[in-house]
Order: sequence, then structure tokens, then C-alpha cells
Amino acid sequence: MNHKNYEGLPLFRDMEESRIREILLIAGCYIRNFKKGNYIYEENEIIRSIGLILSGHVYMIREDLWGEKDILVRMGRGEIFGENFACSPHPASSVTFYAQEEAEVLFIPYDRLLRHAGDGDVLVFIKNLIAMMTAKSQELMRKINVISRKSLRAKIQCFLSMEAEKAGNSNFTIPFSREDMAEYICANRSALSRELRAMEKDGLITLQGRKCHILHK
Repeated sequence: MNHKNYEGLPLFRDMEESRIREILLIAGCYIRNFKKGNYIYEENEIIRSIGLILSGHVYMIREDLWGEKDILVRMGRGEIFGENFACSPHPASSVTFYAQEEAEVLFIPYDRLLRHAGDGDVLVFIKNLIAMMTAKSQELMRKINVISRKSLRAKIQCFLSMEAEKAGNSNFTIPFSREDMAEYICANRSALSRELRAMEKDGLITLQGRKCHILHK
């Protein structure tokens, strides 16, 4: 595995490149590529390895018996998934992970990594892992903040405000397609499209594809 792919990734913060390569080797890490729409981990699957996204995007979703899905988190390069299950004594996944687009993923067997916990750099790795798990929890809290709003417009405004805050600008790119955005905020796609047009008409936003400009906060 070429260590240059891992430079600057949060999971390896404060670790030298040579040591990253050594740790990945002793932990038995491996890389897999997924096509768009491929499932990576399915609900109820036993997860033993943490996934680190090297390229592409991965969705964490929950599906019901009728095939309806709820997008919980969208993750991109440098982000991790499956960590809550791989690090748990009960590793059966309660959610599904799939490739939203072509993705390259590094899998890190957590149990094998722990065998080397006396290694200072492995401890740094675990410290970084905990920080990233905390960030993931905060992302899920943002999702709850959106879907707990009573009206559809309030959900949209909350979601767009958070995306503007992430971008640090009232001009930003919505990370979802219209269909995926509807699933993320738990709304009907047609109703979402109508409400976005109404918000444009009311002078609250302008939209051009996925480009959004919030006119009034």
C-alpha cells in the first residue's frame, strides 16, 4: 500500500509516514474498491474492520422493510465508518453503508490493531480515532436537529444554514442530489422541490443546480 494516499488524513494526524506504513502492515489492513451503488456493509452484518475512505463518498443509511431509506450521514475522503461496531463487543451493524459513487476504502482490522496498543504511534492512532468518532456523533446530532423541525420549510432552512456554516459562506454547494436531500431531511421529493421554489419566490434563497445562495438568514 502506498503511504502517499494517507498524507494529511485526520486518522493519521501526528504520525510519520514511515510509521503509518508499518502500522497498516502489522494490522493486516487492506484496500477494496467499490462501484457506485455497491453495498460495503449491510444491516446485521458483523463488522470487524474500520473503513477509511480514500476516495469517493459513502452513505450510512437505515432501510425499512419496504425499501425506504433514510440517509443518516454522508462521508467523503479521510472520513471513517463502521467504527462504532468494529470497536464494540456487539459488532452486528444496525445500519447499512454503501458507495454513493465509486469509492476506494482502506479497511483496518480493529482487534489486530489493539494487539499493538503498547506502540506509541498506535495510541496516537486510537486518540485520532476517538476524536473522529466524536465528530461523527456531532454530525448525527445535526441530522436530529434538522428532522426534529416541525415544518418542511423549517427543516430546509435548518439544513441549508448548517451547510452554509460548514462552508463558511452563504454561497455553497449542496452535497446531495434533490432525491438524496429529501431522504436526508425525511421529506417527500416533490414536496421538497415545491418548497425550494417557494423559498426562491419569497426571496430567501437562489438555486442553480446544487449551488445555493442564502439571501436572508
